[in-house]
Amino acid sequence: MLPPFSYIAVHSKQEALTSLASLAGAALLAGGTDLLVRMKKGETHRYVIDLTGAAELSGVKDRGGTLRIGSGMTHARIGAHPAIAKTCGGLAAACSAVGSPQVRNMGTLGGNLVNASPAADSIAPLLVHNAVVTLESIDGMRSEKLERFITGPYRTTIGKHEILTSVEADTLAGYNEGYRRVAKRAGWAISRLSLAWALNDADGVFKDVRIAVGSCTPVPFRPREAEAFLAGKGRERPVVEEAVKMVLDEIRRISGMRPSFAYKLPVVRDLLLSVLGGDSCS
Repeated sequence: MLPPFSYIAVHSKQEALTSLASLAGAALLAGGTDLLVRMKKGETHRYVIDLTGAAELSGVKDRGGTLRIGSGMTHARIGAHPAIAKTCGGLAAACSAVGSPQVRNMGTLGGNLVNASPAADSIAPLLVHNAVVTLESIDGMRSEKLERFITGPYRTTIGKHEILTSVEADTLAGYNEGYRRVAKRAGWAISRLSLAWALNDADGVFKDVRIAVGSCTPVPFRPREAEAFLAGKGRERPVVEEAVKMVLDEIRRISGMRPSFAYKLPVVRDLLLSVLGGDSCS
């Protein structure tokens, strides 16, 4: 059973910003897949502001080199959107893998990012696309790189009266990209580990490599050292193996040697070898 609260339905972004600033003890409801679960466990809020009526928080706009995605877009809509599938394919794949059909039709991109679970499926592919979040309040607007916005498990830099209104992601024409996750069962379960990637290579040489690892560290991350190591090098087995070793070493450095790594690290290794071509290169 949910604790008592006053329900506020808003019909515009401005109304949402005004309500959030004026109502003490208010929480934002985007899809409710995280908030309502927490409230059923005892979390209390005097007011719940429902954002689903604010049309400005939805939609996708191609800005020539970047894609602007409204924070109110559900996982289902993102997974089925042709522009996202074409230019941010890893994100489309990740959102299509989130939870159950019911969760995908309710949960939103903004809610997923603000909740900041280490296992959130949308974070790793957005990191690959150098995502920037837009945060708004009645006092103004600011932008922040996603890498800096998420500061720890379930922690972000969002202010008390701010709403995450949109996300901008680089479009990566000509890149081979994708997303893989491992869970305890095929559907409904949260990711136990995830990998997003975008590769630009020609004639067996890596021109640009972008990798993001999720669910292995407190915050999903880009192994920048390994990415820089691969740039300009040939797709050869020793090169790929050295880069994979660098990624695994960074996971250990960030998180220590957790018991779960007994199965996680070998799976990450095999996924990276497959993605980077180490299982087929000379």
